[in-house]
Amino acid sequence: MTWKRVLLIYPYGPDKKSEQLYGGLAIINPIGLEVIATALKPVVEDLMLVDMRLEREPLDALLRRFRPDLIGVSLNWGRDEYTDRLVHSLPRDVTLVIGGLHPTRDSEEILREFPEMDILAVGYGEESLRELLERGSPEGVAGLWFRRQAGAYPPGAPRRGLPETGGALLQNPRRLTLDVSHFHLDRSVRRYEYPWLTLKGDNLITSVGCPMVCAFCKWRENIFGEVQPWIARPPEDVVAELAETDADIVHIVDANFAHDPRRVERICDLLIERDIRHLYACEIRVNALWKDPALVKKMEQAGFFMFMVGIESYQPRLLKAMRKGYTVKMCREAFQNLRQTKILTLGNFLIGNPGETEEEMLGVADYAADLGLDFISPNKIYAYANTDFEQWVLSQPGMRVVGRRRYVVSDQFDVDDLRRIQARIMLGFFRRHPPWMAYQKALAHPMVRKLGRERIRRAMLRSLWNHLADPIFRKRALGKLAKRFRRPAQHATG
Repeated sequence: MTWKRVLLIYPYGPDKKSEQLYGGLAIINPIGLEVIATALKPVVEDLMLVDMRLEREPLDALLRRFRPDLIGVSLNWGRDEYTDRLVHSLPRDVTLVIGGLHPTRDSEEILREFPEMDILAVGYGEESLRELLERGSPEGVAGLWFRRQAGAYPPGAPRRGLPETGGALLQNPRRLTLDVSHFHLDRSVRRYEYPWLTLKGDNLITSVGCPMVCAFCKWRENIFGEVQPWIARPPEDVVAELAETDADIVHIVDANFAHDPRRVERICDLLIERDIRHLYACEIRVNALWKDPALVKKMEQAGFFMFMVGIESYQPRLLKAMRKGYTVKMCREAFQNLRQTKILTLGNFLIGNPGETEEEMLGVADYAADLGLDFISPNKIYAYANTDFEQWVLSQPGMRVVGRRRYVVSDQFDVDDLRRIQARIMLGFFRRHPPWMAYQKALAHPMVRKLGRERIRRAMLRSLWNHLADPIFRKRALGKLAKRFRRPAQHATG
């Protein structure tokens, strides 16, 4: 065996804003890296997965203790100073593999910035890396690019299965297949607990892809930026994995969990039949909630506790432009079905659309309260580069796209104006639907009663306290409030 001791690193730091909610309210486990660890564990002598957001042992001490002969780094969400410093600090006598979404889509950048990298994993890495370990060489392994300079390793260091390439990059063909059975995680590879609301949390994938065609969204794309057909794991496999986790709250991270209602119904039937007790959260579409009131009720019985719903707008012309695939009437009927349950709901909205007035944006608050939503998230709309949606936005008078996040702004509303409107929407909504109403609803959920109402109540209150007590949260919250309530700028009209 060429490589026997494998160290996998999730390299993002504990202070990275996008990686966790304030006060440790929720931290999502690095599912993609855990999928790879699950695939590699049977073919190595020892394996360790390190999450730098939660690791307390200094990395150099951990490296000395574990003594890996191959290190894999997942740069799924891009680079920053912390990740670059970490990669450059890794020992040069160990084979270094870098992979993930960002290296797949921006391979030239990764090759340029990390000359010490031996192997670039392009695409989904679990099968490619397992084949690498089984063969003992990257030659002929689909999905792997590799290079090795003469004298790249210190004198006496082993070649570790890397053929001499004279520094030239050798590219094997892409690996285009995706086997969703790999998503069933072996949780023994996990060294940390991932909190949700100060309870033990977990996250899993039951399907990939999304057959919907929302104009602004890229969730239907695969790692290569191509359209990903919707592929689902069998209900029996999903429920078997849910039976293995001891988490209180399980977040299903699928882009479109309920695309197949019969599959969802089978999952619920098995959960109820086996009396598997968790609280589940998932993204779900209006269409699924509208079609079948009985299924919504069964999901509540099985433990579904929170739905995150992409509502986006209450204006028919904007729903049509966004290609949402439902009507305002369908949305109202969907939430009528939800009113028969104690499932919490978070509604996502997009503001700043072409032609949208401030009054129409502020109307989100009343529409959300009328639907019976428990929480809302009014977001500034964005337009990905080189998309039909971007072209439509730019074809509208006075519209443009700005900044790294590609927010849509206009001659009338800039980013600061939209932030101010966001704050007014939130205040308007909570005047009609204060947070304690959601708290009372959550404690009445049938699965909360099974898990222990008092224990969940304490966890929710601890979460609120942690959130408010976190100094980073307070600093950022005050900064956001200052931005959102400052006097709006006067825009030139001529």
